[in-house]
Formats: sequence, C-alpha cells, structure tokens
Amino acid sequence: MADASPEGRRRWWESDTVIWCVAAAGLLLGAYTTTAAALYPPAVPFRVVMHAVTGVLYLSAGVVAHYRYSANAIGPMMLAAGIAMFAEDLQLSDEAWPHTVGQFLVASSGAVVTHLVLMFPTGRLETRVQKALMAVAYAFAAQLGVAVAFFMDQTSNDDHTPPGMLFVRDHRVVGGLAESSSQAAAAVVAVGLIVVLLRRWVTGRLLMRRLLAPVILLVLATGFVSATGLILHADPFPGARAVRDGLLPFYDVLYASVPLALLAGTLYFYLGNGAVNRLLNEMRALTGAGDVEKLLARSLRDDSLRLAYPAPAGFLDAAGALVKVKPWQAVTSVGGPRGAVLIHDALLREDPKVLDVVAAAAGLALTNQSLAATVEAQLQEVRRSRARILVAADTERKRIERNLHDGAQPLLAAAKLRIDMARGALRTDPDKADERLVQALENVQRSIEEIRILANGLYPQLLSAAGLTAAVRELGRQCPLPVTVDLDALPRLDPLTEASVYFVAAEGLTNAMKHAHATRARVEARVSGADVTLAVVDDGRGGATVSPGSGLARLADRVAAAGGKLTLSSPAGGGTTLEAVIPHEPPAPTPA
Repeated sequence: MADASPEGRRRWWESDTVIWCVAAAGLLLGAYTTTAAALYPPAVPFRVVMHAVTGVLYLSAGVVAHYRYSANAIGPMMLAAGIAMFAEDLQLSDEAWPHTVGQFLVASSGAVVTHLVLMFPTGRLETRVQKALMAVAYAFAAQLGVAVAFFMDQTSNDDHTPPGMLFVRDHRVVGGLAESSSQAAAAVVAVGLIVVLLRRWVTGRLLMRRLLAPVILLVLATGFVSATGLILHADPFPGARAVRDGLLPFYDVLYASVPLALLAGTLYFYLGNGAVNRLLNEMRALTGAGDVEKLLARSLRDDSLRLAYPAPAGFLDAAGALVKVKPWQAVTSVGGPRGAVLIHDALLREDPKVLDVVAAAAGLALTNQSLAATVEAQLQEVRRSRARILVAADTERKRIERNLHDGAQPLLAAAKLRIDMARGALRTDPDKADERLVQALENVQRSIEEIRILANGLYPQLLSAAGLTAAVRELGRQCPLPVTVDLDALPRLDPLTEASVYFVAAEGLTNAMKHAHATRARVEARVSGADVTLAVVDDGRGGATVSPGSGLARLADRVAAAGGKLTLSSPAGGGTTLEAVIPHEPPAPTPA
C-alpha cells in the first residue's frame, strides 16, 4: 500500500538519508579516482588537486544547499556534478571495467554543470530554450563517450591507458567527428548558456540579479579562458601552447569557484532559521504598517515588496493609493486587519515555508498594531467622554439649581410669606388669615408639581416602580405625535441599564417632535442574550447629527458609560433612526 502521509510523498532528493548516502558514495569515488589520477604518470599535480577540490566543493555545497531547503533540486544536482567530475577520472584507472565506465563518462561533468547552472536558483528548467540546451549538452556528451569507448584507441597515444572492454577498432573518422561535434556543441551550449543567464539578469528584478551576478561573472570568465585555450590549441603563433598551459591553472581555479558561487546564491536566496528569527524579533518593535513593509522588503531582499489591502479597484496601500501588481509579482495573504496582502517578487515563492512564516508574522504584527491603535483610540475616547460627562453633570447641576431657584423656591418662599401673614391676621381677621392659608397651600401644591416634574426628568418614578415597558409606553402616550410602541416582554433590568434605555426613547421622541417635524414615530425594544436594543424611528426630515454639546452627544456619553453603543442614521429627507445597544446582566437561573 502506498504511503499517503506527507513524509511518504517527499521526493527522493528531500530525504536526508539519501543525500548523505550519495555524498558518502561521491567521496569514496573521489578518493578512488583522485588516487588513480595521482598515479597516472602524465598527470599534473596541481590539476589533480584542483580537480579533487572542485569535486569535494560540489559535494559539500550540495549537502549544505539540501539542508538550507530540501525541496529544491539544486542540492542534489550539485552532488551529481561532484560525482560526475570524479567519474570522469575513472578512465585513468588501470583496471579494465572502471576505465571503460570512465570512457562513457568522459564529458559528463560539463553536461551536469550546464544543467545545474540553467536550473539555478529555482531548481527547475523553466523555458524551452533551457531544456534544449540541456538536451544538447547531454546528447553530445553521451555520443563522445560512446565514440571513445568503441572507436578510439587511447593506447595508441598513451601507453599508460589500458584498452577499454568495449573497444571495437580504432576509427579515426568517427573519433574525429565525435570530437569535433562535441567541441562545436560545447561552444553552442556555452554561448546559449551565457545568453540565457544575461537575459535573465537583464529582465530580472533586484533579487534575481543579485543571485545571478557572481554566477554570470564566473561563467563568462571561465568561458573566456576556455575559448582562449581552444584557440591557442591550434598553435596560431610560436609559444601559443606555453601560453595555453599557463592559462590552465586559472581555468581550474575559476571552475572550482562555480560551486561556491552557486552555494552563496542558495544561502542568500533561502532565508535560514537565524535570519527568520531576527526578522521576527525586529518585527515586535515595529509601530506602523510602513515599518513592517520596509523590514520585510529588506529582510526578503525584495525592493518591489509592498504591503497592500484589497479594495474593489484592486489593492491600496496604507495611504489609499492604488498598488499595481506587476506580471512578475505574486500576492500572498497575511490576514490581519482589512485582509492585508504582500505584493512581492514571485521568486520568493520558491521558499514557501519561510514566506508563510513571514506572512503570518506580518499579519500578527499588523493585528497587534491595529489592536494597540484601537485601544489607544478607545482610551482617548474614554478620557474625552469622562470630560464631557463632568461638564454635562456640572451643566445639569446648574440647570437643576436654576429650575429650583426659578420655580419651586419662589413658590415656597411665597407660601412661607403667606403663612406668616396668616399667623399675624389669625386673631384680628380670621377670614383674611384663611385666604392667606389657601393661597399658601396653592403655592405649596405648585411647588410639589414643579419638584415632581424636575425629579421625573432625573429618574422617572414610573420607571422605578413599574419597569421599562410601562415607562416607555407612558412616554408614547404623552408624546403629541402618533407613536407605535413595539416592545418584547422586557424583564426588569439593573437601574443603570433601564435608565439608559429609557432616556434613549425619551430623547428620540423629543427630537422627532421638536426638530425632525415628524408625523409619526415608532419605538422598538428587545432583549437578545446579554444585550438590550432600543430603536426610535421617525418619518421626519432627517439630517440629524451628533454635534458636540447636543442632547444626542450627551446621550451617547450616557450610553457609553453603561457600556453600550449609540448609532444614528439620519439621511436628509429619509427620516431618522436612533438605536442603542446596551449590555445587561442576565438574571441568574432559578434553582430547581
């Protein structure tokens, strides 16, 4: 039964065990072929050492690249390049079968390295031209190996080379054609490789250019030295061969530097755990979306990276400007407030695990910033609300003082005066005294009415005695407008909630009557879970606003003090809807 787990779906090169086994086999092969090359009499010690160093560098770079990002095929291809370099020297073995295998692989490393450079840094061949160049490189390397193994008698030119096990006969025409065609193909592949790399560099963004720059420089330098050596091989002038031999060490050093350039690009491209951890630590101290964008662009090495937010017209930045997604860019969601996204170089998707971690961290940072800003805004609003409540309380106190001074106090003072006058006239003029007492009683009665009206404005007696439903229905009956009262069976609530809901209804009906010039109104209230919702709807002229110092502003503060929220919808000519949602403590369940 096939393994359906994520581990079972891994490609072979993603296995650490496989990579280590291949690397170990490459080192054993290198030890064998390097020994054979060192014992080969015509061998140049420097070239033997550099050949071995180059093979080891490819193997080492392959292991490191694999551990940096195992899903990319660059690491295994580096291992293949190292093994191919060592395998070429099997032809120097004095044993028949290793020598024969080496004949078939005489030009294998060039084809593998060409494949490796073409697929750098994504680990894939992405165009038909790249695939064609790779096919040409492998095809002509294979045909040269076949020609050497079957039709080229190496012992005729080199007494130290044993005959191959598959050698048929020395066929100089076939051998010459094989060598000539292989050199021509190598030239075509080299030129094509340089053109492809240069085109990718020219059309690529900053990230791709930084990755390709050292590889392009080394390929150009190596190609120049190699081409110069081929030209000098024809002895165009006296001493040309000596110059060619002098260039060989430079060629070996340049060729050995290619795996280092590829490894450096891989390490640069794929962020390691340390870089990700530093990014996450730095993100904690950020205070704005612009800071997040700059940090991500710098850490991911993408100067095109933008932080944006979805909108009907496309994507907008924090300032509201339109952000266009280029054809070479990709969009990655980071979540957070307003569904933020990262618009970045599509090349970054080659490292999806890191991109996902970075996107999640960016979303968390934006969410934290949004929460901090919301809390700060709420704190500022609480401070302003407290100040308004203090001012409103002081204003209300002065109003009560003024109403008492102008209403009940003069009536009570007049009642006292009439009572004093009645006392003075009680013996001399009883009828006058009785008249004075009647007038005093009238003043007291009027004072009681004034105080009752004033107290009713502070906290209605009916609300305290009969509850919210009765008090709101009484408001509707007293209003000169036709009022429809639609109330659920409202339970008794805590006094603060009942008072807040009552005064929302009172303020809404007062505004409908005085300011909106409405012809009818409707009051609705319901209890849902832990919230009480009351709405006052009229058919007036609309256009109401919560202006500073207005009754609606004071009402909003009262509702906010009770932990609720007041909303106003009042389009011009479309009537007004005043709604308050206020939390309350649900009654405790009755014990069974």
